[in-house]
Amino acid sequence: MTLHTFARAICFSGLLAITSGASAAIINYGDYTGTSVKFIGVQESSGTDPVPLFGTPDVAGNTIDFDPVSFNSFSTGAGGVDITDGTLSFKLAALSGSVLDILRLQEQGDVTLAGFGGAGTTASIRTNVFINILAVDGVSITPVNVTGGLVFSPSGGTYDLATDGGGGPFYNSAWNGVFDFDLTQALIDNNVPFINGATLISVTFDNTLVTTSQLGTSAFIAKKDVQGITFTVVPEAPSIVMMSLAACGVLFIRSSRRSA
Repeated sequence: MTLHTFARAICFSGLLAITSGASAAIINYGDYTGTSVKFIGVQESSGTDPVPLFGTPDVAGNTIDFDPVSFNSFSTGAGGVDITDGTLSFKLAALSGSVLDILRLQEQGDVTLAGFGGAGTTASIRTNVFINILAVDGVSITPVNVTGGLVFSPSGGTYDLATDGGGGPFYNSAWNGVFDFDLTQALIDNNVPFINGATLISVTFDNTLVTTSQLGTSAFIAKKDVQGITFTVVPEAPSIVMMSLAACGVLFIRSSRRSA
């Protein structure tokens, strides 16, 4: 290898490193406190596109919400293929007096297929969910690992110009997806003993948009709104017991006064 060739190889390797670093960048949005939960280390990353894809979140009640700023996939012309992949992750802790019960994730967006073509012009969306239950009743446990995915409609989140678009010239539709997960049931299914329930979990959402196109066609799909990652919380059992005892005490006092 000549010195000139070696130098070119070094420069090319450096360019690859810079490019890879840019596409795999991470944005850490930090911590957010809701009514009964705390979202810890909220961050997004992408191995295909510059970030942000999701954008800065908002928190209201026990819901964290994202309005994606540039989360889309577009392809046009013969043999066109485009993939956009973005990952969102954080830990979720129940604040004192609460436990984590139900996780719900909802997403919305739209899809457009244009031109005259067949099943080779497509758009699809997939969101895989990875959950680790890390603590119950405030005590760390051997992580319980659970996976799932959003259920999309219409057409299961996969669209093509032949089936959905009738061959052309234009197909446009809104889509939505939903995922519900019962954390308490997951503890029961995995034989994890508990009194109240899960108090700390980690969550990762891997979101992928894919488009392909044929000669004279285009495909576009976008994630427009991650409506809310909502966590239902329930009071800890001791709180319920104390409330019941307090109510019984009031009844006892009233009864005693009537007897007197």
